[in-house]
Amino acid sequence: MRIGVASNPSSGAGRGARYGTQVRSLLAVYGASIVELSGRNAEECLAAARSEVLAGNLDALFVVGGDGMVHIGVEAVAGTHVPLGIISVGSGNDIAREFGLPIRNVQKSVHRAVMALLAGHSRATDTIEVMHRSGNAHALAVLSAGIDAATNLRTNQLTWPKGNLRYARALFQCLTEFSPYGLEVEVDGKVASGAATLVAAANTRFIGGGMNIAPSARTDDGLLDIIIARGMSVPEILSLFPLLYSGRHIHAKGVHLLRGRHIRINAKPSAGAPAPTAMADGEIIGEVPLNIYCRPGSLELLV
Repeated sequence: MRIGVASNPSSGAGRGARYGTQVRSLLAVYGASIVELSGRNAEECLAAARSEVLAGNLDALFVVGGDGMVHIGVEAVAGTHVPLGIISVGSGNDIAREFGLPIRNVQKSVHRAVMALLAGHSRATDTIEVMHRSGNAHALAVLSAGIDAATNLRTNQLTWPKGNLRYARALFQCLTEFSPYGLEVEVDGKVASGAATLVAAANTRFIGGGMNIAPSARTDDGLLDIIIARGMSVPEILSLFPLLYSGRHIHAKGVHLLRGRHIRINAKPSAGAPAPTAMADGEIIGEVPLNIYCRPGSLELLV
C-alpha cells in the first residue's frame, strides 16, 4: 500500500516534525510505501498532496496535525476516492472529537487507520464546498461567518495560553470592538436578513476545542445545520458563551437553527457592521458573498 503522509514540520515548536517522523516509522512497520508530502507551510503541503492524489499515486492520504492539517487533507482528496486518515495531534482536535478518533495517541491512530485501509473499510462522510470571489474551498467541520469567525481568526494569531483557553481569550478581545454584523442568509431559497452576531454552517458539532456549536449536526445526512444568533449586546453574548459547551445555546432567545443543502451569505450594510473573513476547519476561507453547499458522501474517511 502506498500512503502519502502530510505534516507541517514547523508547527508546535518542532512537535510537528517529531509526530511526522513517528508516523512514518510506524507505517514502515506495516510495510507501507511512504510518500513524503510535508512542506514548510500549508500551501506547500496542499500542493504536494493534491499532485500525488490527482496522479493516482496514493492508496490513502494520512494527515498529521490538528484541524488545519485535516482541512488540507480534505482539499487534497476533494473530488476523488482516495481515503483520508487522520492522525490528530493538534490543539483543538474538534474533527477527531466528532469522529471518536484517538487524540495525541499516534500509535493507536496509525493502527486504526491502517487496519481500516487494509480491510477496505471507510466511512462516507459529507463535506462542505464554499464558493467565494476568489474561487472555491472544501471543508469538513464548520464554516463560521460571524463573531465565531472573528474569534477563530484572532485565536490563530495568539501564542498563549495553550489549548481551549486561547479561544476564550480571543473571544474576549473580539468583544472589546464588537458590533453586530449586517448579513443576509438564504437557506434553500428562504431568506432572512438583519443584524447578526453568530452565523455557522455546520457539518460537525464542535468548534473552538470542544464547543458544541451544532449539537444535532450529522456528517451523513446530506444537510448542514445553520445556527444564527441575532444581533446581541456584549452582556448577552457573555451569557450565551458558557452554554456553547453543552449545546444549550440552541434554546436561547434569539438563536435559530435551520437545516439545508445550499446556504448563501451576503452582506447587508444597512443592518450592521461588515462581516468578518469566513473561516472553516480553523482556516481562512474568504469574504462574503459566499455560496455554501453540502456535498453528501463526498469524503472517504478511514475510521
